[in-house]
Amino acid sequence: MIAAFLAGLWQFFLPTHLLAVGALGLLIGQGRRVVPLAPFGLGLVAGALVIASAVRETPAATALLAIAALAGALVVLAWAPLRWLNAMLALAAGGAVALNSPPHALTIPAAIAMQIGAGVAALGTLVLVALIASRAARPWQQIGVRVVASWITASAILVLALRLAR
Repeated sequence: MIAAFLAGLWQFFLPTHLLAVGALGLLIGQGRRVVPLAPFGLGLVAGALVIASAVRETPAATALLAIAALAGALVVLAWAPLRWLNAMLALAAGGAVALNSPPHALTIPAAIAMQIGAGVAALGTLVLVALIASRAARPWQQIGVRVVASWITASAILVLALRLAR
C-alpha cells in the first residue's frame, strides 16, 4: 500500500502537471490568497471519481496546458483575477490533474492509494509555489515571479501548439 502511495506521489511529476500547478500557484500567490485550495482539492476528488468509473481517454493533458497558459499569462500581466475565476481555474486544474494521472494498479486499494499520493503531491506543490510567490514582496522578486510565469506560459503554448497541430 505504501509503495502504491509513493508511486502516486511520483506519478504527479509530469511536465503538464507541473506547468499547470506551477502557474496556478504563482497566480494564487500573486493575489496573496489561498482561497482556491478548496476548489483544487474538490477538483482532484471529482477527477478521481471520474477515473474510478473507467473513463478511457480524456483531453486532460490539453486542458492542463491551456490552464497553464492562461494562469501564466495572468501572472505575466500582473492581473489579479476575481476570486471566482481563480476558483474555477483551480477546480478545472484539480480535475484535469486527477484525470491525467490514472492509477496503474492491479487492486482497488492500490489504485486508491496511488490517487491519494498524486493528490497529496499536487496539493503540496500548489501550496509550496503559492507560498513562495506570496513572499515575493520586493519589486525584483515580483519581476522574477513574472519571468517564471512567462517561461511557463511560453512552454505551455508551444506544447499546446504542437499537440493541436497533429
